[in-house]
Amino acid sequence: MKQKKLTIIHTNDLHSELDQWPYVVTKIKQLKKEAEESGRDVLLFDIGDHADRVNPVTDGLSGKGNVSCLNALHYDGVTIGNNEGMTFSRDQLNSLYENAEFDVLVGNLKNRDGSLPSWAKMNRIYTTAGGLKVAVFGVTVAYPLFYDALGWNISDPFPVIEEQVRELKGKADVLVCLSHLGLHDDERMAGDFPEINIILGSHTHHLLENGKKVNRTWIHQCGRSGQHLGEIAVTASGPGSEASISVKTHDVNTEILKKDLKTEEMLESMKKKADEKLAEVVADLPEDWPVDWRENSPLPALLVKGVREWCDAEAGMINAGVLLDGLKKGPVTKRRLHEICPHPINPAKVSVSGERLLEFIREAEKEEMIEKRLKGFGFRGKILGSMVYDGIEIRHRNKVLQPEDVIVGGKPLERDRVYHIATVDMFTFGWLYPSISTLKEKEYFMPEFLRDVLAWSLSRWAQRT
Repeated sequence: MKQKKLTIIHTNDLHSELDQWPYVVTKIKQLKKEAEESGRDVLLFDIGDHADRVNPVTDGLSGKGNVSCLNALHYDGVTIGNNEGMTFSRDQLNSLYENAEFDVLVGNLKNRDGSLPSWAKMNRIYTTAGGLKVAVFGVTVAYPLFYDALGWNISDPFPVIEEQVRELKGKADVLVCLSHLGLHDDERMAGDFPEINIILGSHTHHLLENGKKVNRTWIHQCGRSGQHLGEIAVTASGPGSEASISVKTHDVNTEILKKDLKTEEMLESMKKKADEKLAEVVADLPEDWPVDWRENSPLPALLVKGVREWCDAEAGMINAGVLLDGLKKGPVTKRRLHEICPHPINPAKVSVSGERLLEFIREAEKEEMIEKRLKGFGFRGKILGSMVYDGIEIRHRNKVLQPEDVIVGGKPLERDRVYHIATVDMFTFGWLYPSISTLKEKEYFMPEFLRDVLAWSLSRWAQRT
């Protein structure tokens, strides 16, 4: 029986590193050409977080430029990452893929009524020119509080995986999952569902140069930022026979590869359109407003006051390092606010006891926390910087703070009282501030980012002056 040969090329976690994209395109085109010349069919997939609003092009065009990039390379299918799912408003996500020429495969994101979004599919069985049947489904990482705030219903991916395996088993030569879950969950998936031949992974930015085989399942993930991409060679002999699979990781070497010129031209056109969108002036400053990461300064003070009002909280706490730079005298555009506050970070409000609030403030006031260089949690700055307060006054910083040293709303902190504090979402999860991240009562204000609240605050300030 004639063998059926397929090459799967995949990318993950580009995070809108669009300067790298023309090199990625060149490498993908090379690999596709080599595969086709050797008689192999080709499928091309992206595993999410292609769009990241840290890039002004993605921000200004609401991600649609990223979709154009995928269309131009004739991607067959994608799944979404948390950057697509959680940094765009519901309306923006519903329109993001309206011109997509590929399948968006994600089974655990639903509308409130339990239906799939119009732009999504649970799965797709691709039949290659050589007759190979490839069943593909996708799942994305679940952050219920965030998705709920945006009006979506996100579910545990594992029941969806079980359902998809049950539905697709025996219907294709190869079963593939596009997984934006991270390596730990991919390993769990491979252990629980040996029927899956290939898991194309993402989210945790692992670089699995030779892939990883767990039981009978191959897992592949290729870092982030378009520095590497993956190639899976599949050979199948026919029904009932186990497919032969081999895995390669390719370095997208910018010193050797040439940029794809058509992609360069397309990106330049997208940049101009995004600049036009972000040229809106939000305020006109009569003087420079600098930012000091280690001391209180006017712009962080305006931001924390705005976040407190936005969240309707008693007090606000934000680290000065979220502002990468200050503002110069004259017109302030949305583009400039994006430059100084590029993070995909949302305002949040927590209900916290005075005891925990005191612990939070004590940690924030430590020199090692002020100087902390942080990566992750959406933070795109250099150091956390000093904590800036609104509605809270700190006295006697040169000793271990006691309740009488922390004044909230004009009164000394009470250990057993519950306070409603506005802050940033990154403090509410992970290991950074356990006193806050372990709280159950927290509310996220989405889809607005800190820079949107800063624009609102500056506009209100301009109207008052």
